[in-house]
Amino acid sequence: MNAFLTIALLTLFVVLHELGHYVSAKRSKIAVSEFFVGFGPRLFSFKKNNTEYGLKALPLGGYVKIPGMDENESVDGYDSDELFHSASWTKKLYIASSGIVVNFVLAWLILFSIFTFYGVEQPTLQIETIGVSSINPSSEAPSSKAGLKEGDIITSFNGNQVTTWRELVVYIEENPNSKVSIGYIRNAQNFVTTAVLESRLIANNESGYLGVSPTIENQKMGIIDSISATTLVEIDMTKAAVEGIFTLFSPQNLKTLLGTYSGEVVPDEARPLSPIGLAQAGNQIAEGGYVNLFTLLAFVNIFLAVFNSIPLVPLDGGRVVLALYEGITGKKIPDKKLYPLAAVVIVIFVFLGITAFYLDITQPIRL
Repeated sequence: MNAFLTIALLTLFVVLHELGHYVSAKRSKIAVSEFFVGFGPRLFSFKKNNTEYGLKALPLGGYVKIPGMDENESVDGYDSDELFHSASWTKKLYIASSGIVVNFVLAWLILFSIFTFYGVEQPTLQIETIGVSSINPSSEAPSSKAGLKEGDIITSFNGNQVTTWRELVVYIEENPNSKVSIGYIRNAQNFVTTAVLESRLIANNESGYLGVSPTIENQKMGIIDSISATTLVEIDMTKAAVEGIFTLFSPQNLKTLLGTYSGEVVPDEARPLSPIGLAQAGNQIAEGGYVNLFTLLAFVNIFLAVFNSIPLVPLDGGRVVLALYEGITGKKIPDKKLYPLAAVVIVIFVFLGITAFYLDITQPIRL
């Protein structure tokens, strides 16, 4: 059920992205010849005000067709001032960027709703579970050897008062293989114990390990705090999406993906996701609660926005760059000059799309 919900919402987000282009074109008096939900064979359609609306057999998104996006295509039946390539650079910029803006706004609204109505889950300094040794899983963790128990509340580390879990983690990671003192509260009484931290590698760096995990508490947020938190999280997600796209399109990653067809196992962090893979991920993430699912969907919107911002034709970002170039220089770049680059971009996208579907079918993602 959650997989179908994920696909349905993904389709909705893509359609709303296209609706952004549609509305901006109509507001700019630029023609829209088609607005369809889905792809493939046409199920039904109707025409109104010179625009054909309809539904196609594969409801995995949608598209808007604006005459004149390619200045060499046939535009019979439309006046010159209705065509995209005849529009002013400001109108082109408005139309091309509107879908991107819609996805960023959708992500913001989803995150804002989560923070406002649900709150935020924060780790506390109370110990939820005691782990095992990072060196030998059959041995006790340093925390257990030090006498710490579930329910204890950590208050200090090496004589330094700690007030947040993040602060405690920093102290622990900075002291691999060190003997440290830990203050804690148990049954309303203060105690101090010593522990010899273990060492483990995190991102090729040696880090200390105590072997405790925190109790998670839900904290409600006011409107102002929700606005601030939403904006900060969206900025962080945008940075993550940009990094992910650079990784996805890197020569090394493309080489790794080519190994798919020679039977190699592709790491999850290297693979793109098709709608099937996203449904698989959504179904697994939803098991931890719908807040997790909608957080994922917020990131999906941000990823769609960032992906479409890539400054290459035929993506929206390419049209944005062309509009800005025209506005700055007063000159247009002929579409024919962009055909070779657009062809390369399309080939890469087709390769990624086919590979994503293949991997999601043959190597279902496991989170």
